[in-house]
Amino acid sequence: MNTLTKKAGNAGVGIIDHIEDRVVGIKSREVYETPAASCLIEAHSDLEKMVHTKHQNKFKSIIDDEWAYLAYSGLWQDPLKTDLDGFIEASQNTVSGTVKLKLFKGSMRVVGRKSDYSLYSHEIATYGTESTFDQRLANGFVQLWGMQSTEANKLQKKRSRKI
Repeated sequence: MNTLTKKAGNAGVGIIDHIEDRVVGIKSREVYETPAASCLIEAHSDLEKMVHTKHQNKFKSIIDDEWAYLAYSGLWQDPLKTDLDGFIEASQNTVSGTVKLKLFKGSMRVVGRKSDYSLYSHEIATYGTESTFDQRLANGFVQLWGMQSTEANKLQKKRSRKI
C-alpha cells in the first residue's frame, strides 16, 4: 500500500476537492488526498464492470450510494446497512483479476484488465468478419427495443397535427 500511495501521490493522483453536504445541513469544502485508495477504487470498479451484468452494475451503484450515505451519517448499526453489506459481499464473489492503471500528471486511467470471470468476449464483441455474433439478430432487436419510442413519436405527431 505504501508503494501505491507513493507512486500515485507522486503522479498527483487522488486529490479530491469538492463541496460536501454535511448531515447537519451545512455545505463545506473538503480536500482529501487519497492516492492509493483512488487507484484501488478505480481498479475495483473496472473489474466489477467486466464481471457483472449490466443489471448488477446498475443496482450496485444504487447500493453503493446508499451504503456511503449510511456510513457517512454514522449509521453503522442500522439494519439497512447490514442488509446492504450482505448484498455487497455476495456481489463480490466473482470480482477478481488484474487491472493495469496509467498514472500521469494528476490523471489515472485503466489501460488493461483481466479476469477469469470476465463476461467480455472479443469474439462476440468485435464487428469484424471474425465475429461469432450473428449480426442479422440486431435488426429485430433494434425494432423491438425502439418500439415504444416509435409509437410515442407517432402519437405525438398525430396530436400535434390536430392542434
